[in-house]
Amino acid sequence: MATAEVRVALVIGNGDYEIVGKLRNPVSDARLISDVLSGVGFDVTALTDLTEDQMGEAIDSFVRLARDADVAAVYYAGHGLQKDGENYLMPIDAKLGSESAIAREGISLNDLTAALADVPISMIFLDACRNNPFAEALMSAAQSDGRSAGIKRGLAVIRTPGDMLVTFATLPNTVASDGADENSPFATALSQHIGTPDVEVSVLMKRVTADVMAATDSEQRPQQLSQMMTEFYFNRSGSETTAPKQSAPVPVAQKPERSLLTVYPPRVSVGEEVSIVADLTATCVPSFFNLSPGRKFTPIPLEFFKQVSLANGQTRFEISPGSRFGLVVQEQDEKGQNMLGYFCPPASLVDPETLKLVLREIVANIRTGDEDGTVNSADYGAVRYQARPYFIE
Repeated sequence: MATAEVRVALVIGNGDYEIVGKLRNPVSDARLISDVLSGVGFDVTALTDLTEDQMGEAIDSFVRLARDADVAAVYYAGHGLQKDGENYLMPIDAKLGSESAIAREGISLNDLTAALADVPISMIFLDACRNNPFAEALMSAAQSDGRSAGIKRGLAVIRTPGDMLVTFATLPNTVASDGADENSPFATALSQHIGTPDVEVSVLMKRVTADVMAATDSEQRPQQLSQMMTEFYFNRSGSETTAPKQSAPVPVAQKPERSLLTVYPPRVSVGEEVSIVADLTATCVPSFFNLSPGRKFTPIPLEFFKQVSLANGQTRFEISPGSRFGLVVQEQDEKGQNMLGYFCPPASLVDPETLKLVLREIVANIRTGDEDGTVNSADYGAVRYQARPYFIE
């Protein structure tokens, strides 16, 4: 995007640890995030599998670069841990033979936030709370010695200086998923939303949180800590997209786009709004619906949705707070777990009786917990659908 802003980003993915073994996804997470940040106008330095010296040098160089920038972003994927309430990011050659080695061999998050405090806008994204053998070993050693360790699982809450946003992939003192696919749930969700036009970053991160919770059955909930007073948009519509050269290019394997459905918040009361966002491929002309606990199927007209063409060729269908047509919970709406979703009927599926049969099968599948699937018609082939729950209190 053409902008007078100078945007710089440092992306680090540490996966090939020498002592505790290999993490599956940090390198591919770094590749994914570096690609999407470059696509919205960031000059990206993307680095993977860094030793302590290399990581320190990379951060020092980036801090010098950020002094002349309007916006600075850091994304880190890999191991991290906390000691006595302070967070440290772990290079691949960390050994951590004792608790005292944490501060010597790790990279202090407090030092990084302090170094970026004077940048007009700064953002740090930490996908660094994965199951951590470092922390487990040190806590076990302390327990066997009959003493209390200052180490806890996950990362600790911090105070953010300046106009800064810090996002943790999961809540403090808990661990995040490395992901069963080639990317973590947090990296996947973040990459899906960064390119969305005209969404302020605080709203964007709410959508990321909703997607991560949906992908992990609510076991992982990202947390944002912010002192930001300035609105920031990764992407503004109507402006030319510019993609500066990356300082350290990382090739990104192309993969087919997947449909993504998000419904939030998970619990609502009468008078509150439910939001739905669906990023769908061009092959789907969706029919949206609400399914009540009593199996009442209510169509939602397509004209209720704001439609936005995304850079990846998908179309976003969205109803969010403040939309012309909102999904406001009414007193007569059935309480309990409802489902919002869509299905992709073929253009030739016009026979009312056949459509009823297809919808009955979709409803039956959703009721048995199959929220992503297809039903097959002998005449019309596979009909794809997705649905997500929300609870009316």
